[in-house]
Amino acid sequence: MQAACAFLAGDVGADASVQQLADRADVGVGTFYNHFDNKEALFEAAIAETLAEFGRFFDDACADVDDPVMLFAHGVRMTVHLSESHREMTSILMRLGFGYLAGDTALAPRAAAGLRAAAESGRLTITHLDTALACTAGSLLGCLHVLAADPSADVARTATALAAGLLRMFGLDDATASDLASRPLPTRRVIQSA
Repeated sequence: MQAACAFLAGDVGADASVQQLADRADVGVGTFYNHFDNKEALFEAAIAETLAEFGRFFDDACADVDDPVMLFAHGVRMTVHLSESHREMTSILMRLGFGYLAGDTALAPRAAAGLRAAAESGRLTITHLDTALACTAGSLLGCLHVLAADPSADVARTATALAAGLLRMFGLDDATASDLASRPLPTRRVIQSA
């Protein structure tokens, strides 16, 4: 799985051959086929594990946060901060693109539930959940690409600006959005990239 993640994060991506994957994992091709039917199955497993790992990371870090609007803001900011702390995971998210962030994966259902809860609390105005998810996923991907292209960019400032902008888009006033988007993030434990 680590070999698949390394290729997914790099320039070769899913075009890596079974031989390249086996060589990177220091196993024989036969051993590879003992675990996976084909390379697509390995890549799907690696992607699923990467997304599940981020979900666990977020759930663990935000276990004590009850406010659904704060959870949304933290989720946006923590995703952007992965560009500093977990470059391989971020590269995989950028390579996978919109379909994996907004599709029926480990991240989209969690984000949908959070946005739904925030709307039901009466604090955010979300008239069409799929559009809200698309806006969130697209803006996250855009910011991750901006940060990857400019290593000198301020990650914290970008994360805060994005979260505040999304909160304003979903109906919060400037002062409240800025306040929620700039509160300290929960302590993040170190996670291992898949």
